[in-house]
Amino acid sequence: MRVLMLGRKPSIALDELRRYWGTVEVATGLHAPRFTRYDLVIAQEPTIKIGLPALLQAKLSNAALITEVHGDYLQGNFLPWKDRLFAWFVLRYSDFVRAVNSGIASYLQSRGLSNVHVVPSVYIRLDIFKPLKNPDERGHVVVTAARLVPEKGLDLLLRAVPLLLQDFPDLEVRILGEGPMRKSLQGLAEMLGVGDVVKFLGWASVDDLVKHYNEAAVFVCTSHYEGGPRTVFEAAACLTPSVSTPVGIVPEMLKEGESVLLVERRDPALLAEKIAQLLHDRDKRRQLGEKAREIVLREFEWSKSVERY
Repeated sequence: MRVLMLGRKPSIALDELRRYWGTVEVATGLHAPRFTRYDLVIAQEPTIKIGLPALLQAKLSNAALITEVHGDYLQGNFLPWKDRLFAWFVLRYSDFVRAVNSGIASYLQSRGLSNVHVVPSVYIRLDIFKPLKNPDERGHVVVTAARLVPEKGLDLLLRAVPLLLQDFPDLEVRILGEGPMRKSLQGLAEMLGVGDVVKFLGWASVDDLVKHYNEAAVFVCTSHYEGGPRTVFEAAACLTPSVSTPVGIVPEMLKEGESVLLVERRDPALLAEKIAQLLHDRDKRRQLGEKAREIVLREFEWSKSVERY
């Protein structure tokens, strides 16, 4: 089989997918459709830059088109209006639509799409993401890992930090990631008086990411929308519990108070309260971390997830 995948970056499971599918070509920049024979074209999102060239290529190649939706960005005003308009055009002409969680699938089906399949995009290498440090021995370290962009909502975490410092003067907050909002987020941290507490550490290698997960008492996700996010489940594989907004597949797979703490309102005081619960209570941290890890082992082990895709 010959496959073309169009997206912002190659699939993290590209090597394994080649073993299943055969020849897989990747286009991460602007793709000009060409008269090339493909059996399958995959658009990793339905936007103008990715979905539209994928649709044209599928038509030229007489190939099946799969369009993937990895987040709730089709709802609200997260995308420019032109992208929203073309997204629905691409989706309606797709042979199959991959939704990475049931919430996205339900929304797409409510808009008249019947060819929607739920295939999560969480793949965890359990030989890499694993416990290396006893959770009971971890200090008051809070970690998040995300692109520094508006949809990640990291201002919510920053605004919770002054509240947490009242009870945890030794608190350390580590932000792993880069993006266009770095300067504005650093400015907000300074304005809030927490510039010495919040560390902007940039992109982390996989080894460094595992190290930070294992040094964290709590992982935090403050996103407005997500498909996964994979980071919550990577942290869980390291026995690190999460406090998260109810985004993506998190509320579908993890249970409030049992394997995750959910922040239902974008309220810094509520986020601080949930994080503080885990920083205060070692037993609760361990309980949530162990339950979440069980779910990762059962549902998102790397080879199992790739085979499902």
